[in-house]
Amino acid sequence: MSDTIPTSAAESAPAAPAPVTNASAAAASTPTTGGAPGRAALLRAMEQLAREQGVNSVGLREVARRAGLSHAAPTHYFGSREGMIRALALEGLALLDDELCTAQERAAHLPGRERLVADSLEFVAFAQRNPAHFDAMFRTPSIARGDEALDRARLAALAGLRALVVEVHANGDIHGDVESTFLQLCAMSHGIASLAVDGVLHGFDEIAPSDEAMGVAERIIRAQVEQLP
Repeated sequence: MSDTIPTSAAESAPAAPAPVTNASAAAASTPTTGGAPGRAALLRAMEQLAREQGVNSVGLREVARRAGLSHAAPTHYFGSREGMIRALALEGLALLDDELCTAQERAAHLPGRERLVADSLEFVAFAQRNPAHFDAMFRTPSIARGDEALDRARLAALAGLRALVVEVHANGDIHGDVESTFLQLCAMSHGIASLAVDGVLHGFDEIAPSDEAMGVAERIIRAQVEQLP
């Protein structure tokens, strides 16, 4: 790959947006998305480095070197370090939306509470598979507030879980307030995912000595779902 910023029309012009839904739609509504190869290479470099050292420790020059581009390339494509983290967050939210939808389709034949368990487990599994995205999406204070497009993408990525809670409630499998249940499941999933990403779930080994991290996560989630009204 060249060590200079691409200057061809194909590289410099924004790519035509593909049809998208939910969180993908929120991501596509902002200039941080696009299909330029240089931009994609920078995002992959950012993700790799963030996996190794955490999102907040990655510098733009380091990203550019890893991607094989000039040190000015990140600013060219993203405007700032925060812009690059934001782009990684939007990409992750679109991925999360897709994966939660797929998980719900796989679990559609299960009883209502089992479907809630499956969806929450998928959230944790996503975080383990994509720790850099998860950090950018939910655990990066510099981009956490005041960004309407990012807020919309976060809500859209979790809209499937809310719809599932509504459906399970309507079928009589759970009772109580729908919104409170939705928020409870979101908080639980996010907390367990954070423990998993940080490698802290092994601390529960005394309680569940034979379980791997996802086994511990499942036990916690099942206990919480069983206690829903």
